[in-house]
Amino acid sequence: MYRVAYPFGGDIDSSDNFAPTVPTEPELEYKPHPQKTYTSTITVKPPASFKPIPIQDQDTAPKPAPPAVPPKPFKDTSIFQNVDTHAVEVSKEEHKSFRDLVWHLIYAREITNELEKARAIFLWLCSKDLTKLNFDNVQKGSPEEILMNLQRGQTTYAVVYEILCSYAGLHCKTISGYAKGAEYKPGMKFTGEQGQHSWNAVLVNGAWRLVDCHWAARRLVGKKVTAENVRYELDEYYFMPDPHQLIFTHFPDDISWQLLERSITLADFENLVPVKSAFFKYGLQILGHREAVIRTKQEVTIRIGCPPFKAQSLAFTFTLAYDSGKEEFQGIKLNRFGMQEMVDNVSFFTIRPPEKGSYRLIIYAKDLDQQTKEGVYGGVCEYELVCEVSPARPLPFPPCVHTSWGPGDSATKYSLVPLQKGAIFSTVNGLAEVRFQVPKELRFTAKLKSNDKDEKALAGYIMHRVVAEVAVFTINAPSRGEFGLEIYANDPEVDGNSLYHAYQYLIICNETLGVVEPLPTLPPGYLGPQPTFKKLGLSTISHVDPYIQTDHGEIQVAFSMTQPLRVTSQLIYSSGSRNDDRSDYILQQSRGDSVILFLKLSKTGLYKLQIYALPFSDTSENLPGVYNYLISCTNTQATLTPYPKQYGQWKDGCYLHEPVDGQLQRNRTSKGSASTMQHYYFKVDVPKANSVAVVLGEDWTQLDLKPSGSWEGEVNLEKHWGHESKVAICANYGNVKASYSTLLEYAM
Repeated sequence: MYRVAYPFGGDIDSSDNFAPTVPTEPELEYKPHPQKTYTSTITVKPPASFKPIPIQDQDTAPKPAPPAVPPKPFKDTSIFQNVDTHAVEVSKEEHKSFRDLVWHLIYAREITNELEKARAIFLWLCSKDLTKLNFDNVQKGSPEEILMNLQRGQTTYAVVYEILCSYAGLHCKTISGYAKGAEYKPGMKFTGEQGQHSWNAVLVNGAWRLVDCHWAARRLVGKKVTAENVRYELDEYYFMPDPHQLIFTHFPDDISWQLLERSITLADFENLVPVKSAFFKYGLQILGHREAVIRTKQEVTIRIGCPPFKAQSLAFTFTLAYDSGKEEFQGIKLNRFGMQEMVDNVSFFTIRPPEKGSYRLIIYAKDLDQQTKEGVYGGVCEYELVCEVSPARPLPFPPCVHTSWGPGDSATKYSLVPLQKGAIFSTVNGLAEVRFQVPKELRFTAKLKSNDKDEKALAGYIMHRVVAEVAVFTINAPSRGEFGLEIYANDPEVDGNSLYHAYQYLIICNETLGVVEPLPTLPPGYLGPQPTFKKLGLSTISHVDPYIQTDHGEIQVAFSMTQPLRVTSQLIYSSGSRNDDRSDYILQQSRGDSVILFLKLSKTGLYKLQIYALPFSDTSENLPGVYNYLISCTNTQATLTPYPKQYGQWKDGCYLHEPVDGQLQRNRTSKGSASTMQHYYFKVDVPKANSVAVVLGEDWTQLDLKPSGSWEGEVNLEKHWGHESKVAICANYGNVKASYSTLLEYAM
């Protein structure tokens, strides 16, 4: 790739068409003389001695030629506050003659600064209701006739602006040429009268500046040029814009009036993507595809850069239609074949033309920080897309509510902070996650969309939960393909039961997956801590995320307590629409102020782990749920056996060291004896116990209390095999030595 210099201060890649280098942050150069504090009363009627004289009849130096290097433009229109107020007030008045008008607008206020003169005339002309323009005596060839011809559509704003400037003592020239107006379509060639337009160059403080009063006063609302769609309201951009920017839409017949360091050709101009004034007001830049017509054989992505400080407040959208105006393909809206995504300060527009043909793409933007009274998007640029081949399988994006992906209409309302960049995610092993920092307690719901699956059928492949002030949305793609993720939020303090669209993501699965099981149906708010969790002083130690993924069959889940609690739990196998209680695969252990749940997952699939708790001081029999987990086990051992059966007092601070399997096996080598394989060694912590024994039928084996605090001992099971089926660990707590409570029970 090589680079080519072009005659206007910019350069291009050889792989792309050219575009002028556009200053994105123009400096303020022109400042009017110190602003006058205009008096509230002026003599509106001119004195008898006042006679306006056009500048060509005044004794002044000849006007200079256009400069070789134009000055930098100004961008702060607040400096015109006083003169603007004056010009608008004058526009509301009826003047009997052109002489009265010029006096009132310029000379009655003693406006002598050239920039203020040019501004006052611009504001008056763009603000004046032409239907109320009327003069008493209109003579042929007079300024009055020229202004009345504007009302009748028989002259142009540019001619009127030049006349007014001339009588205000300003050098002004009407420039003719071509402009990319409302009737223009990208790629249009300019010949003859098609696209002809006129604007002005006015000499201010020794430099020529460009002005387009017609475009400043007119705005097209809608896609078609009709009387109803043309509105007249002020667009200040067209008062002395940067020539490097205006060249995108205005091409003078005399190229010297481009006011560029190096001029461009008409062919160059025709090839430039047409942009609207809002494009430059927002400080946007075209980062790719700067040509007006894009030819493609597949999907195409257009990149538009935003100023970093505006990236969060600028919102974008687009429309896509055939050149004929048709907006559907086989009953599907063409907009479905496009998406917009914002990454950092770059807006990406990806279009997938569904068939061979020509399309018109219009890109819109609005500033959320400076909403207009209408609150609508305004066009910023447009393209013609020419698809040279029809794709084998037209693929619209998933049928989500918006064509803009990422932040939704209510994203700023909830102050959610995405923890990943972009709006497109690819799955890994069929899984993808989206996370947000949550500033306060919010409620969420999420929907998964695809082109070929019903929304209800996809409900089991998306779930969400809040983990340590982070909202987590997990997608388990059911198959290869694209899926749209819609996220809705609710602030219970202000929203009632209403949910609002907050974010939207595209999930792409390019992996070949086996049979993917949907998630069990979970009630809203099921996952994670329940209302009493924090009230009881509980907190997670091992797994702060209530969704656990494991590729082996044994895990430990731990909690800490700030007060003594009665705790129990339930493990439910939930795969395949089943609801099997597997609680005998839980061993509840206690260590100080911690509760540890040892889990064995003997089958692959999904499990629900439900934890219940109450203070010891509360004697209620029913313990409320305090925390719920969902566990996805992808690999395990089919030989896993249950834990010993645990009785009520076991869960009062006890801990089992060995044996931990609930089924004792014959011919097993024990820790305590090398001479026989029929002995088992028992080790257990039982706080507050007076004695601990292992019981097999009528045989009792007392365990010894070791200095470590554990009860330990070896038990001979040889004579009991085939005669007994249960082994129990029992403890004595009270003064009655013969009274023992069963803590654990094993199977032989």
